[in-house]
Amino acid sequence: MFHSDEAIVLQLIPHKDHNAIVKLYARNTGLVSCWINSLRSKSSGIRSSGLQPLSIINSIIDQRETKQLSTLKEMQISFSPTHIYTTIEKSSLAIFVAELLSHTIKETATDNSLYDFIRESIILLNDTKDNCANFHIVFMLNLSNHLGILPKNSFTLETPYLNLEEGVYLGKTPLHTSFLYPDESECISKLSSLPISSFAEAAIPSAMRKNILHGLLKYFEIHANMTPLKSHLVLEEVF
Repeated sequence: MFHSDEAIVLQLIPHKDHNAIVKLYARNTGLVSCWINSLRSKSSGIRSSGLQPLSIINSIIDQRETKQLSTLKEMQISFSPTHIYTTIEKSSLAIFVAELLSHTIKETATDNSLYDFIRESIILLNDTKDNCANFHIVFMLNLSNHLGILPKNSFTLETPYLNLEEGVYLGKTPLHTSFLYPDESECISKLSSLPISSFAEAAIPSAMRKNILHGLLKYFEIHANMTPLKSHLVLEEVF
């Protein structure tokens, strides 16, 4: 069955003979992996340059129950993140965001609110001239809210430790090492209500950013069943 859908590109995996597999997050069908027959074929109109991570495309996908993989038959670029790939900072963030989404969104999940948030974030990252050092932190917190895994309570002087395993702020350190200390916990609590459009207002000391990122990655591994990522290592070098 052929159907058209707007989709966000998450990953392009080259295959032999100039074929490829592209992982998409589509508005109406959720996470879907599609086979591409020859990226170099003039007749297909599909080019790898239009399938960079976080590109937004209008796609025609052939999905059949008899096939393990869907097929991307046609595509037109809806939004090209041209400015993202002109700087190491933004391109590193794009690769991280794409990998994060690939590991946290479930294949059958369709959520227009989540899709619109991701779409807005991509355009914002592409267009902004603000410092992006804290973009990924605010993005992760907004994403956790959309996924329904945001911590259940807030930081207070009486509950200053964020228990990463339970997703709650506690009055004392838990009997395990998966928690954040008060300064880091307070920062996360304050930023949890910050919309992605205001990411530039996030104030995170550079010395604390790495610990907060590691804490949030651990949090996603526990609460979103996320397998460990690799792209955050580049972010730590860039920011």
